[in-house]
This record gives sequence, structure tokens and C-alpha cells, in this order.
Amino acid sequence: MNDESRFIAAVLKELATSTAVILAAWGALGGATNALTTKMRLRDAIRHILLGGLIAAGMGSLSMAVVARWMGLPPEAIPAGGAAGSAAYLVGVFGPAFIELVLARLRRAKEGGGDE
Repeated sequence: MNDESRFIAAVLKELATSTAVILAAWGALGGATNALTTKMRLRDAIRHILLGGLIAAGMGSLSMAVVARWMGLPPEAIPAGGAAGSAAYLVGVFGPAFIELVLARLRRAKEGGGDE
């Protein structure tokens, strides 16, 4: 195996074990769940999958703190070992919908429709 092959193998190994990539994968699965349950067009489904992955990776370990607070869990639940994937999944499910809700309200406010 030459140096270039070893380098590529090392990069792929680091990428596969990266926390951000793992969280992004869980978030993308959450976005896919959201897309499948709401029966949206393919274009919108792809957007939800990508958003779910990006939001989960971007929030990182903060997602577990947000989910623990939202669900009323004790603070001891935040560092729980296997919970990071679950939190990333939930962020992937609800994150894109939350962003769309905020954007829709901002658009209505900008158009003068108000929030009723």
C-alpha cells in the first residue's frame, strides 16, 4: 500500500468515526422520517433530509441539552452515552419543520399579514 492509499484510508476512517458525521447521519434519518410521514414532494423531501443532517451536525452535543429541556428530562440525562444519536434524530425530525414555521411567520409579518 503506497502513501497516498494510506492517507486516503486514514481520512476515510476519521470521517467515518467523526461525531459530526454520525450526528448528521442521524439528523438526515430524522429529516427522512419527517418527509415520509408528511407525504411531501421529492424536492421538499430532499430539502428536509439535508436540513435535518445539517441542523443535527451543527448543533452537535447541544442537541441533547435542547431535547432534555424540551422533554423535561433531568440534567443527568444530557451526558447519557447513547442519547446523542437519539437527540440528533429528534432534531432532524423537528428542526426543518421549526425553521419553516419561523420563516413562514417572518414572511407573513413582512407582508403585513400579522400573526393570528
